[in-house]
Amino acid sequence: MTEKSRRRPAPVSPDLYTREYFTTDCEGYHLFGEGPERIPDRIREALALAGDLSGRWVLDIGCGRGELVCEAARRGARAVGIDYAQAAIELSLERRSLLDEEARSRAEFRLADAKGLDFPDGSFDVVFFIDVYEHLHPYEIEETLREVLRVLRPGGSFIVHTGPNTWFYRFGYPLVRAAARLLLRRELPESLRGQYDDVMHVNEQSPWSLYRGLGAAGFRVRVVPRSFFVGISPNRWERLAMRILFAPPQGYFFCTSLMAVARPRLHGREAEVRTGRLAEMLRPPRGARVLLVGEAEGKLARLLAGLAETEVTWADTAARSNGKGEVNVSPQGIRRLGADPAALPFPPAHFDALAAQFTLDRLEDARGALREWRRVLKPGGTLVLAARNALFRGFEPRPGTPPRRSFTPASLRALLEEQGFRVKEVTSLFPDLKLPALYRGDLGFFLFLEKMPRLGERGRVILLRAVRDGREAEG
Repeated sequence: MTEKSRRRPAPVSPDLYTREYFTTDCEGYHLFGEGPERIPDRIREALALAGDLSGRWVLDIGCGRGELVCEAARRGARAVGIDYAQAAIELSLERRSLLDEEARSRAEFRLADAKGLDFPDGSFDVVFFIDVYEHLHPYEIEETLREVLRVLRPGGSFIVHTGPNTWFYRFGYPLVRAAARLLLRRELPESLRGQYDDVMHVNEQSPWSLYRGLGAAGFRVRVVPRSFFVGISPNRWERLAMRILFAPPQGYFFCTSLMAVARPRLHGREAEVRTGRLAEMLRPPRGARVLLVGEAEGKLARLLAGLAETEVTWADTAARSNGKGEVNVSPQGIRRLGADPAALPFPPAHFDALAAQFTLDRLEDARGALREWRRVLKPGGTLVLAARNALFRGFEPRPGTPPRRSFTPASLRALLEEQGFRVKEVTSLFPDLKLPALYRGDLGFFLFLEKMPRLGERGRVILLRAVRDGREAEG
């Protein structure tokens, strides 16, 4: 055992998380016996932040009584809850038994430790971490967040709720208590802490420490202050005061808890940032078939092939001279074959998603290629493109063979819509910021510039996401 390991405090014992704790102290316990539709407000808001869950894979770390997993399953997700307390798993199974048969088949619970998740890479679209952060020591949080990054799929969300907010106890509550005494002649309790907090809360967070901790682990983070009150009925003036106090920025001091939405941060050189952004735009679900046409450096193929239950086919003209058009399967499971991008050897509606990098601008018949790509995509399937931007006027770090044609974001959108696609997103990467020509550092900061009107159109690379609709394409 290393000296560092010897200095680590022992994890909070799972034996402390008893049935009594979950049913008498853990927030929301009064709703537990009122049916599967009744869930605490903090869980309802966490689910709302995740968006539509139908068909998505969800992991709830520290599932407690199982409310979130069961509600996600009711909403169409394939949901897995883990907890290291046996009492939590038993209560979760009781909760699951109240669901109808279809939802019950989509909810699963496991006794497990968050620091070593027994799931393949890229298994989940959403990971929830509700009221767990404060129960884990900092070294446990570091190990858990590494695991969360590993099991999240590209574009996936990590949703955190933690309480109490230490800024509230340190700054906000003393002011509220003094104001209640002076203005309302009401004496509030000296402390709002529960009987288990001193033992179980080993890592309480402020807005800054939560933001910093998630950021250091490799996430892009948004932290918002939240308060969920149970069993009170404020009057009109109290509701108005609460609305003012709980709004940012003062809410960071007057709200009792914190909610964070985090996504894996993209970083590295140009190919890594572009590849990560394209994978986020594709968001292939588990079980998806993905076709890559003329796949640049092969980075996107390797990234997608490493995700759970994702079948990757790479149709590459360069492979034709080597493999004589035959399918070769790499050690990563990538099926690579030589093929004409405008005459693909696949049946109609065969793929769930298709990505093409710098291919459309080099083809003689771009419209014919788009018709072929639409043919092999399933209705509702996703098409993601990367193309050089005709509006870019900056320095080209690696000038290559000039493309046959150039696109602007507007002209590329029009071409896709003409061929029967619904364009969902168009942006660009790597605007001309007059960086030194030899700069080879981390270009992840460019992603913050995507939404700026001028820079969002004039980056060196156009990125476009579209879906195949059901109508016939025009000729």
